[in-house]
Amino acid sequence: MFWRVKFTLYLFLLLLSPSGAADHLVIISPHWEGIRVEITRKFQEWYQTNYRTAVTLEWIDQGGTSDDLRLVESLFQKTPESIGLDVFFGGGMDPYLRLKEKGLLEKYVPGKILKGIPESCLGVPNYDKEGYWYGVVLSSFGILYNRKVLNYLRLPPPATWEDLARPEYFSWVGAADPRHSGSMHMMYEIILQAYGWERGWQVILSLAGNTRHFSASASQVARATSLGDVAVALCIDSYALAQIQVNGLDNLGFVLPEGLTVINPDGIGILKGAPNLTTACRFIDFLLSSSGQLVWMLPPGTPEGPREFALNRLSIRPETYQRPGILFASFNPYQRSRSLPYNFSLAARRWGLLNDLLGSCVIDPHAELSRAWHLLRKTSNKQLWQQFYQLPLKPAAQRFFWENWSDPVFRNQYLTRWLNFSREKFTMVARQIQYLYP
Repeated sequence: MFWRVKFTLYLFLLLLSPSGAADHLVIISPHWEGIRVEITRKFQEWYQTNYRTAVTLEWIDQGGTSDDLRLVESLFQKTPESIGLDVFFGGGMDPYLRLKEKGLLEKYVPGKILKGIPESCLGVPNYDKEGYWYGVVLSSFGILYNRKVLNYLRLPPPATWEDLARPEYFSWVGAADPRHSGSMHMMYEIILQAYGWERGWQVILSLAGNTRHFSASASQVARATSLGDVAVALCIDSYALAQIQVNGLDNLGFVLPEGLTVINPDGIGILKGAPNLTTACRFIDFLLSSSGQLVWMLPPGTPEGPREFALNRLSIRPETYQRPGILFASFNPYQRSRSLPYNFSLAARRWGLLNDLLGSCVIDPHAELSRAWHLLRKTSNKQLWQQFYQLPLKPAAQRFFWENWSDPVFRNQYLTRWLNFSREKFTMVARQIQYLYP
């Protein structure tokens, strides 16, 4: 049905166009359907007003940021000059640092539009000064919690990432697979940088022990929290605010761990060899403009806002927060005082490596991990705790691995080795506990 409506709208816009032909734009993006629908509609209206020409948008998604980035990189390996896609849109900031480093983005400088956008927010750049990528909205990463479930469990609301590792939260934590979700990947990276490699992995492994199961998408985790299937969850602000809008602050809360998280731009960049370069530049102009920013924060049905879906995103333009009627003005990121010092270059370089480490050491052996954690949390045996937290990779070896990670033979060899190591480790911990504490 959606495609019939889309096709009908496309024909209507063709009739509006004086030349009878519409401009075109191909976007690869992890953004959900509501964003695709509302941004398409607003951009088409803006485009018709400013250029007297219709425009059609084609959206492509492989399931999440990590999957989209993997597809783009693989396509460029086959056709280095152009892959037939115009822009990469969404997924945070790390993908754009990676794509720029690999020389896979086109440079574009919008000009006057940037005057209303600060160069940074809490020390994190809002856009690339050379013009290779731009933040469209701001994203924050924290913990969504269900107040009623916590009251039932007689647990206080969490305030830090470490709180999610507390034994009392066993089976009540929600999380998703970072190999498919860019926002979930970002939160694991934040934990590692907030606590350091050794303590960070202890938090991640303990948190994973408390996790009921790893969902395919971050949005599923937010819904599970609102339904009470889990009590607390790793969550990006957009999914948290969407659930709060429906269920109210009396039922749900969202906290950003003070000094232990970051606010970063959710970006866009023009891909190398973009076949519709002019339209791609105009798309960036629209998204960064005052009118393009309002659609993210106004409620559905308002004249300058979305028509059907509330997008619940935070504008990158400070002026937007002064606009009457916008949603969640109190979450203004420019009014926060402290952020985690974050190494974006490191995060971008080890993106794929970290995803696979989490997959082979945490998510794929989760059944064994969860069983070991269930038994371990009742003991105080330091040797068993140390064994549970062992990793197959030392922090100093990271560079060697990420520099060779594009070699499929090398990667698959270590993925198998790390998975076997993890399963055997968790199984052995569980057996020793049962032997020592029958």
